[in-house]
Amino acid sequence: MLDPIGQLSPLQQHLLRELDLCDLPAPEVEPESYAARNLDTDEVRDALPTLLWAGLVEQRGGDRGTLRLTAAGAAALRAAERDELAARLSAVVSFAGTVACGTAPRSAGHALRRLAEGTWDLEQAEAHVAAGDGA
Repeated sequence: MLDPIGQLSPLQQHLLRELDLCDLPAPEVEPESYAARNLDTDEVRDALPTLLWAGLVEQRGGDRGTLRLTAAGAAALRAAERDELAARLSAVVSFAGTVACGTAPRSAGHALRRLAEGTWDLEQAEAHVAAGDGA
């Protein structure tokens, strides 16, 4: 899918993920709704024009209306999530090659779990195994 704004920023992705769960009031109307979701209202206000222009979000009721995820926004969010998961799977596959060279099972298992969760990147997992750290 061609996304008119390119790759989503972490803030944009977080906001789209929240809008995927439910519509939200404009940041000026209920800033506490954003604080509860660990979103900074000033950053959301700055990001909104791009998301609105790209058609990923719509605002009903004018500037102080309700924000809603569009079908294009849902598709962009799924594409970003797919890309993240594909990168994580690629790292797991690469790490499996490292483990196949022989490491302590407990150390490799711990590193593999962290890598699959997305807590560590490939470099951190390989460094953990190379150091022979126990979990």
